[in-house]
Amino acid sequence: MVKRIILSTFCLFWVMTAFAQKRANIFTTTTINKKEVMVGEPFKVKLSIYTTTWFTQGLNFEDFQLPNALMIKDGRAIPNSLTIGKYLYSGVEQTYWVFPFSAGENTFPSLTLEVQTPDPGDYKGKKRIVHTKEKTIKVVPPPLGEDPKSWLVASSVRIKDTWNKNLSEVKVGDVLKRTITITAGNTLGPMIPVREFDSLDWAGIYPEHPINSNYNNNEGYISGTQKQVVTYLVQEAGTFEVPGVTVRYYNPRTKKSKDVSSKDLQIVVEENPNLSMLASLQDSLNKLNQVPEEGTKTSQKTWKDYVPEQWKAILIGLIVLWLFYKIRPITRIRKRIEDIRSTSTYKEKHAYGQLRSAIKSGHIEKSIQHFYQWINTLPNQSVSNYKETLHQAVLNDHLSDLIAEISEIKYSQGGTVIPKKLQKALLHQLNWDRKIILQEKKKENLYQRKTKILKDLNP
Repeated sequence: MVKRIILSTFCLFWVMTAFAQKRANIFTTTTINKKEVMVGEPFKVKLSIYTTTWFTQGLNFEDFQLPNALMIKDGRAIPNSLTIGKYLYSGVEQTYWVFPFSAGENTFPSLTLEVQTPDPGDYKGKKRIVHTKEKTIKVVPPPLGEDPKSWLVASSVRIKDTWNKNLSEVKVGDVLKRTITITAGNTLGPMIPVREFDSLDWAGIYPEHPINSNYNNNEGYISGTQKQVVTYLVQEAGTFEVPGVTVRYYNPRTKKSKDVSSKDLQIVVEENPNLSMLASLQDSLNKLNQVPEEGTKTSQKTWKDYVPEQWKAILIGLIVLWLFYKIRPITRIRKRIEDIRSTSTYKEKHAYGQLRSAIKSGHIEKSIQHFYQWINTLPNQSVSNYKETLHQAVLNDHLSDLIAEISEIKYSQGGTVIPKKLQKALLHQLNWDRKIILQEKKKENLYQRKTKILKDLNP
């Protein structure tokens, strides 16, 4: 039994060993060149990735920033190798420079990288995901007695202080440009403290915002540069001294602080009889250096800014137009009028009105013409035989006789005007006969409707 257990354990170990040898072994290292730094003092972080074979594709180390620190990559990743025992590992190394600007613990995080490396005995790279190790370093504050606002850690500092004009040929009202360039070794431009300038009695001073830049030769040397232009508007005549610029920095190698200054200069200002431009120059320089206020910033437009203020009235107008289009009242009214005019009742009423107007005017020809038109609109009446049909309807011939009488005046006597007495008789008889005819028509329509209803109920 014991022999079987030992034999099984040996076989399992042999299988695991054989399987492990078939995959490329990958590991990473993270190193920091210092255990403790001061605020502003850079430290170097090296990330290395090794494989038992080789990498078939280049590694892309991301460029990112740490909280409470500035960081730059020191060039591109470079290949290296590492020997452990009898094995040689191929690797890639990337260096980061970190410049902390606050005290405390600064942690370089773990990075996730994608690499491609072949397994032993193979040549085709396989995708693998690796994670680098996290490292933490302690950052201590500046020593007591040092001003944190002007604190700078550098290996060296150079100052270049230049003017755009000869300071011995200056008049009141002249504008002088002073360019101060500070270059510090082993640091970055943004790490150089921004200078403050005291006001002067003889000139207005207008410092511009500094411009920072960095230099990296990818061989371990880094430097930062800060360039600032200061404008002086000369307002008083006399001899004055322009103090030089002093930069204090701490050298970590010597562990000492050192001051570097540019030279103090003397300026001689002469009177200027033409000072009319002095006030306008002051206003221009003030506007040039004025920081825009929050309230003057242009607010970002929203969709409401593109809607007209009268949008409610426009919306109501569009709704009214839509309803007008859908309902079409004019078309409906016009159709209703046409329907009314097409009815026999309307036609009769219209012809009757024209006939009465013609009789009242005494015009014989128009009266006869409109009489025939009116007869044509009546039910069961015939123009060609109106005497007989009228008699059947009203049971008398009074109206036919009156029409015959005015016809005789026209055709036999050549008259054109209806006598007054005859007009009155015509209007009276016309009204009487019309009532009889319309009543008969109403009775006939009522009879037809009742007949139809009875037919529908009892077909």
